[in-house]
Amino acid sequence: MCYSKVIAERVSSDGIVKMIGPLLIDNSLTIRAAVASALRQVAENGKDNAVTKLIDDDIMTPLITLFTRDYREWQPKLDSTIKENLCDEKETFIEAVTLLLILCENNEVAVKYVNKLCLSILLQYLYVTIYGIEISTVVAQCILTLSEDNPIAIETLKEYKQDLLNILNLQVSDNLPFYDLILLKTLIIGILLNMHCLTKNNEIDVFNQVIKILLETLTVDNNSLSHDLGTILSTEKDNLSKATRKKIQEFKKLLTAQQQTLEILANLCSDEEENELLSDLDDFDEMNQKEPMDEDEPEETDLSHIISSLPVEIIEIITNCNVIQKVWIKTANIDKETRECISESVEGRALLKQIDVLRCRAYLCAHNLLFISDISSANDMEDLYNIWCQIGKFVFGNGENEGCELESNFELLDSAIAVMRACLQKLAKAQTNYFSNLTVDDISLMFNYDELFLNRNIGVNIIRMLGHLALIIAQTDNQHKYDLLKNISTFFILTCKEQSSAWINAECLDALMDIFSDDETDQLAKELCITTTLSELLLAFKQKVREQKHLLRDKSDIISTVKDNIPRLIKYKEKRLKLLQ
Repeated sequence: MCYSKVIAERVSSDGIVKMIGPLLIDNSLTIRAAVASALRQVAENGKDNAVTKLIDDDIMTPLITLFTRDYREWQPKLDSTIKENLCDEKETFIEAVTLLLILCENNEVAVKYVNKLCLSILLQYLYVTIYGIEISTVVAQCILTLSEDNPIAIETLKEYKQDLLNILNLQVSDNLPFYDLILLKTLIIGILLNMHCLTKNNEIDVFNQVIKILLETLTVDNNSLSHDLGTILSTEKDNLSKATRKKIQEFKKLLTAQQQTLEILANLCSDEEENELLSDLDDFDEMNQKEPMDEDEPEETDLSHIISSLPVEIIEIITNCNVIQKVWIKTANIDKETRECISESVEGRALLKQIDVLRCRAYLCAHNLLFISDISSANDMEDLYNIWCQIGKFVFGNGENEGCELESNFELLDSAIAVMRACLQKLAKAQTNYFSNLTVDDISLMFNYDELFLNRNIGVNIIRMLGHLALIIAQTDNQHKYDLLKNISTFFILTCKEQSSAWINAECLDALMDIFSDDETDQLAKELCITTTLSELLLAFKQKVREQKHLLRDKSDIISTVKDNIPRLIKYKEKRLKLLQ
């Protein structure tokens, strides 16, 4: 019943914990296994509301009691004559740890319970040779969640640092299959990163080992595996063989390991200083640009003041190993025919969702890596420009995202546009100007935006990206400069008129201010009747702000900037246009 979110929420609100929670410590193994599984389904599928209700109804008391009473010194029995009991025992443990993981992911109360009462109990189950890789993996997943921004857990984990490092040295064997082992190793690397054990100068040897493992994980060809699996699934339909189910489970483990790898690489270059960098990116169209009445030349955009906190040696390893190129490969979609074959079964559709999440993580990881990698050679810049073009075709092309669910599609597009903006930031500082031959036809796809603007975050990122591009073109010796700026400006004007969101309007007006604050755009301003147009847009914008005031509390900076500076720009540009007459 609880595979459904609605029913899982309903069951949680009907006091399920009070009814069956105490049975987590029942004398019967079979009952304990069933109860742990049922509660895990409620928490996993009911999401935040269900988790909150479970915690409020005191799920933690019987759950922690289960660990402290039954698993403080438990070891799996290997006697084949009691195999059924062994299965129940293992299932109870795995379901209980998974339930604990879900609770800790979504509620601080659960984290406090684990910190105080059972973290040390869980840690002993990382010994793979004793407990087996299935148990060690589920425990590693739980500890990875617990170790995020949790000083108490990190302090305890320090005692196990060498044991964690030893896991990285394990080799594939009959008991340690490849897909299981790379998943476990990536989880352990994530824990080490949370412990800050990978980003210090004295950890270079460990980091070299880590990068080797992460790149080995990324190197596995997902497209080939997807194609083979698609062929099998299209034949077997919903009547899947045991061998096929095993292949699906292996592929899921691979995708989970690759997603974890991408998150690790992204987090390596994402700290407080990096967050400042991303904030600066968001305000790129306001950086180093002259005020509307300032007649000095605009300064070149420069982010050199933002320096990664990673040691130079680690940055060199990331650059020399071509990590960005390997991450970039994971942004690719599987072909349409394979996607259709995989989507014919429930298991296949779950895999497609996981593949879409992986692609999104790859874009976000590439975005972060761009800011710490030394991309300066002509070949590097050429590759970067090609990436910019490829993403443009993906984001603004037709049919590229066919098969993706709308929510997944939006997340993918948003992360892809973020990479486009990061590429522009790097290309703007290149010795060779890659936009000197750009034409209106090259970017015409970017103006067909209707469905993209269904999501405001994506719409805003498109506006900012085109605004960045306009600033680069304005400083470029391009014979099509006038037409390019005209089309981009017209896009902003039409978007302002057609989009009801005050936030979208503010971003468009802000971008127009940046374009027309340059005296070289006077002739274009005259052709577009920019002073009259901006006056009309500003009037409509103020009305939208009044109507949407409750939605704009965190947008006050850009709202104020537009309100204050558009009238100044209009006044200044009117004086400039009189000189043309």
